[in-house]
Amino acid sequence: MDVTVVATSIVVMGLITIIGAFLAHKVTITKDAKQVIILIVLNIAVPSIILNGVFNTEVTDQLLHQVILIFIISVLYHIIAIFVALAMAKLFKFESLFAKKMALLTALGNTGFIGIPLCATIFGPVGGLLAAIFDAALDVILFSIGVYMLQSGKGLEVRQLLKAFINIPFIAVIIGLTVAISGAEPPAFLKQLTGLLSGLAAPLAMLYIGMLLQDLFKRNGVSIYRQIWFPLIGRLLIFPLLMMTVLSFIQLDSILKNIVIILTAMPTFTLSAILFSRYTNDEETAVTTIAFSTLLSLMTIPLMAYLATIL
Repeated sequence: MDVTVVATSIVVMGLITIIGAFLAHKVTITKDAKQVIILIVLNIAVPSIILNGVFNTEVTDQLLHQVILIFIISVLYHIIAIFVALAMAKLFKFESLFAKKMALLTALGNTGFIGIPLCATIFGPVGGLLAAIFDAALDVILFSIGVYMLQSGKGLEVRQLLKAFINIPFIAVIIGLTVAISGAEPPAFLKQLTGLLSGLAAPLAMLYIGMLLQDLFKRNGVSIYRQIWFPLIGRLLIFPLLMMTVLSFIQLDSILKNIVIILTAMPTFTLSAILFSRYTNDEETAVTTIAFSTLLSLMTIPLMAYLATIL
C-alpha cells in the first residue's frame, strides 16, 4: 500500500470537509439540501463507482474469488467485532442498552459513504467495487443483528433485513457482475457516464460531513459524552490493529488485504444517527461519535496504512 497516496487522499478529503463546514457557516443548509446530497451520493455516485469498477475491470475467476472472499471476511469481522465490543462494554459496566449502542458505534464503520469513494481513489475502479461488497456485508449485519440489539429484544422484522439487499448500491453490484459475467459489452456512453458520476462521490460525501460537523458544533459546541473514548479508541485503533494482526497470518492478495485494513479503519457509520434516533431516541450520542471519529480518522487512517506496510 502506498502510504503517500493514502495520506494525500485523506488530506484532500479533509480540505473538502473544511470547505463543507465553511459553506454551512456562511449559508443556512436546510435538511432538504442535505437530503439531496445524501441521495446523490448513495443512489447515483456510489452505484456509478461500482459499475465503473466492473466496466473497467476484467472479470476473471480471481476477481470473483476476491468478491466472495471479501464478503465473507466482512460478515465474519463485523459479527465478531460487535460481540467483542459488547463484551468490552459490559466489562466497563455500561448500562445494557448503552452497552449495545457503544458496541455498534465501535464495531461498524462508515464503509459506504466514505469507504467506497476512498478505496476507489486509492486503489482504482476495482477498489471501489470490492469496497462496495464489503459494505454490502456490513449492511446485512447492521439490519439484522444491529437493529435487533437496538430494539431491546423485540423480534426481527423481515423487511428490515431486506433493506440490506434492496438498495441501489447492492442492486448495482448484482447488475454489474451479471453484465460482466455474461460477457456483454456496455455502451461507450454508459462507461463515460458512470466514470463521470463516480467522481462525485468523494467530494459530495466530504462536503456533507463538513456540513454535519459545523451544524453539530454550532448547536452543542465542543461537548462530548463521558464515555466517547470507548468507541473512538475501539473503532479507530483497536479493531484496525486486530484485523491487521489477523490478516498477517492469512494468505490474501495484497490489494484485498489493504482494502480490508482501510475499511476497518473507517470512522463510525453515518446511519447510526438515524437508527439511534428511531429506536432509542438518542441521536446526539451517535452524531457526536460520528463527528469526532470522522475528524480523528483523518489522522488514524494514514497511520493504519503506514503500520500495514511495516507489520
